[in-house]
Amino acid sequence: MKILFSSLLLLGSITSQTLAHQQVSIVMPQQSWQFELRYGVLQQDKARLSSNEQAIAERIKPLLMAKDYRGAWDEVKSYPVNSASAALAQAIGQIAMQLSHDDAAIEAFNAALKKRPDLLPSYRALGAIYLKQDKKAQAVEMLTKALQLGDQDASLFAQIAYLHMQQNQAYAAVAGFRQALFLAPNHADYKKGLLWALTQAGDTSEARMLLNQLIEENPNDDALWLHLSQIQLQRSEQKEALASLEIAARLGNESISNQILTAQLHLTYGDENKAVTLLKKALAQGAKPYYGQMIEAVSLLVSEGFTKKAGQLASALEKQSNELSSIQQSELLTFQGALAQENGNTKKAQQYYTSAISAHAGNGRAMLELGQLLQRQKQYAIANSFYTRAATLAPYKEQAWLLSAQIAIDKGDFDKAIALLNKAYQQNQSRRDLLGNIKQLERLKRAM
Repeated sequence: MKILFSSLLLLGSITSQTLAHQQVSIVMPQQSWQFELRYGVLQQDKARLSSNEQAIAERIKPLLMAKDYRGAWDEVKSYPVNSASAALAQAIGQIAMQLSHDDAAIEAFNAALKKRPDLLPSYRALGAIYLKQDKKAQAVEMLTKALQLGDQDASLFAQIAYLHMQQNQAYAAVAGFRQALFLAPNHADYKKGLLWALTQAGDTSEARMLLNQLIEENPNDDALWLHLSQIQLQRSEQKEALASLEIAARLGNESISNQILTAQLHLTYGDENKAVTLLKKALAQGAKPYYGQMIEAVSLLVSEGFTKKAGQLASALEKQSNELSSIQQSELLTFQGALAQENGNTKKAQQYYTSAISAHAGNGRAMLELGQLLQRQKQYAIANSFYTRAATLAPYKEQAWLLSAQIAIDKGDFDKAIALLNKAYQQNQSRRDLLGNIKQLERLKRAM
């Protein structure tokens, strides 16, 4: 007796599974972070030139007033800084610094500090050089010493805060930028610095309030709208983030990663037309790092029933097949097989699934889809061979055993079906419904 249990196992199509939303980092435009340095050449508060240095000072003063730093350097470059007074050594360092002779500047400033450890401008200058050289620890050390010596300049607090932010010390950065803004409340870079620090610290409420103020002052700054979208995503405000991303795009920010993220949010909220338009645009611009997200978008479109749009995106991706990895090619072929099935072309679907497995032997999804297609054609032996292969892959064991059990039920082999269902239950003991299926099969077996 042949008994069909088409509803017994409650198996859903694999393509209808909900896919995890892929996150793409928002690419922010580079910030300049140009903080001013205040120091005067040969204008020292705590150091004085020695009497025998007056002549050289007289020679370089007019050059410095004319901003002829190269001429001034020619006058002082041969002067031994270790023999110079603290004032002259510091002046030599400042001239060298103007010409980006960093090694000479560092030597001169250190020579000045050996004679006068309280020379604040030398610490500031060394901090600026180390900041430029990306030597964060040394820069913090020098700038902190300047702070300890009484420098209360806003740019100093901002520089130290920026360095703290680069070292992932968000709360210290917040404190530094707050102090900088206390001294210079209208400084745009300090406001942006505080914004980034608050974001890193996870204080999205205050960051959003500051952003609203900045956007009110500069409504056409696309970077601010991007930052707002990032905060909105952190607060799970996806619709608001989508609106902010679209404003940034209208203001000229069309980076590929932002287009991908905008498209994903459109997919989440059902505007598949905008999503596919953006994805195809990104693809045309060269989106190789994002092929994986695009293939997932094809999957999501298939599962949501937008087969026409899924086909358009799949066709666009197929043109880039030479740039896809073997795994990506296999995934794309799998979804093209699902599209062919949706359109009733089972022969073409079978070809796609077979090609998908050839491209990547570990594609369990394609094995299960091809097996189900063959199972519906009552080609049980071949279908079972694909289920057996899929069962060797951890993510697909349970589904493969359940599908094989359905074949056993269709063929009336209840013993085999019970054994397979038991294996599936041992694999996933949350499926207690399987125990009821097993008991039902045992009753049917006894009744035969």
